[in-house]
Amino acid sequence: AAITAAPPFEPGGSMSFANSAGPLSARRHYPRTRAGERGAQLMRASRPPSAGRPPSGGSRGSRPDAEENFEKFRTRTAPQTEDIKENIFDKSAAEPFRHEAQYMATHVSIAPPEAKLELLLRDTRNRPLPAALRPMALDVLEKPLRSLVAGRAPAGHPSDQFYDQAAARAPPQPIPATTQKHESEFLDTIEQALRDGQTDTALWDQYAKRAEELLITMPLEKVLRVLKALVLAKYRGMDIYTHLGAELAKEVRGASSTRLCQVMHWLSRAGLRDQTLMTLMGNETLLRLSDDFVMDMYIEVLNVHAKLDVRNPRLLSAVQRDLTPLFAEMSRDQVCAVAPLTVMNVLSDQARVAYLSRCAELGIGLPVRMTRPAVLRQLRLLEDCLRLDYHPTTLPNVVQLWLANLKAEADAQDVIDPAPLTPVEEDILRVLREELDVAVTPVVQDGVLTLHLVMGKTVLEVLDSYGDHYVTPAMGGQRLLRADTKLRQRLLWRRGWRVLTLDEDEWLKHKDDMYKKDLLEAVLLGRRTSQAAIGAPA
Repeated sequence: AAITAAPPFEPGGSMSFANSAGPLSARRHYPRTRAGERGAQLMRASRPPSAGRPPSGGSRGSRPDAEENFEKFRTRTAPQTEDIKENIFDKSAAEPFRHEAQYMATHVSIAPPEAKLELLLRDTRNRPLPAALRPMALDVLEKPLRSLVAGRAPAGHPSDQFYDQAAARAPPQPIPATTQKHESEFLDTIEQALRDGQTDTALWDQYAKRAEELLITMPLEKVLRVLKALVLAKYRGMDIYTHLGAELAKEVRGASSTRLCQVMHWLSRAGLRDQTLMTLMGNETLLRLSDDFVMDMYIEVLNVHAKLDVRNPRLLSAVQRDLTPLFAEMSRDQVCAVAPLTVMNVLSDQARVAYLSRCAELGIGLPVRMTRPAVLRQLRLLEDCLRLDYHPTTLPNVVQLWLANLKAEADAQDVIDPAPLTPVEEDILRVLREELDVAVTPVVQDGVLTLHLVMGKTVLEVLDSYGDHYVTPAMGGQRLLRADTKLRQRLLWRRGWRVLTLDEDEWLKHKDDMYKKDLLEAVLLGRRTSQAAIGAPA
């Protein structure tokens, strides 16, 4: 079909199809106009005609009128100063008075009050309940509190005069003689068993149960004897040490200074790391430092804090403030009484330098052949710590010379007999050689440290649940390594050894070599697996 031309667009805005010839088609051609011309036409059509101005005109000549109308539109719609808001949700200044005219034109009238007052009474008193609804404990609850009837005798008291309850209370009764006799017999029994060398675990389990029953009435001296016996017997039960700590906390305030130091000593030997107990004892010690404390007591307090790895900042600061000027007057025995762990972990830099200067002045440990073996091992351990695990400010020259001479003579003349393997270590050695076919050196002496179960530059350390871990009452069963065990592992790492650890109790749970082999493989490969994962029996 032929497409005809689109009809012309007439000025009036309508299209004429009168002259179109041919059939209609779906395709149309519309004239294009500018947006400005359409806007001008709409604005002219919307305003009333004025004199001297034609009602409609060409789009070209209407631009001034459009600009004038825009100015009027802007003037009418532009916001006033009071309508301008800082935020969209702010109200304008005239917003509260927008509806004021509605209330100004009308008269507000309030009904007069009635000349009648109505009072409603409600009885809130407790009425007796029926017997079926009365609870059994209501008789007790309905009685008045004794604290509200001050100065009056309770019902049934023989006197109707003023009643002083504090004066009428019976004084504390002494502990019965029978109980004291049982306590003395128990202490004699455990001390005699200790002297006879009876350290069987089953026997001391019974002693620990009996001690828990008698501790509540024991004075401080007897509690301390029980703690000493358990420590010397190397009893591994954790609960009894927790009970001992609770009883010692009750007796701390009335203890003498000497007794306080003894309690601290045996707590550190037992590994009882109770922060609350140490805080109580530290506060009591702080109050007595200026009264009757002597040099040996100061040293014991520092050693206990180092071994238990606890801090009482006020106490330690006061002790070091009093002790630092006295280092220059220490005797040889007092110098040797300071543990290497105390020098490394507790003493400040100033106190450490003063202590080492006194050691160098006295020449402690020199000559090596005239020094006791225990003291010489302690001094060699201190020298290793200062050389490998401590980076201080520069030590005095006399201290450096003393340390160098001590190391040279000790390496040349001191012969240390290595400690033998424990039964657990011997069993581990057998499994490593027979089941895993691993080349293991049973014992290696590296300076002052004795290493067991050495494989190249790897050493397997067997940790004892009692000797290498603290007793921590408030840790929910979590075990913490003792400070001296951590120091040993740190020194081995500084010397270039790779340290692997294995709990002795975990090893003793397995009775079959197959399970022990799986456990050792997990340790050597660095992937510790649980008991169920390696198939061990429950």
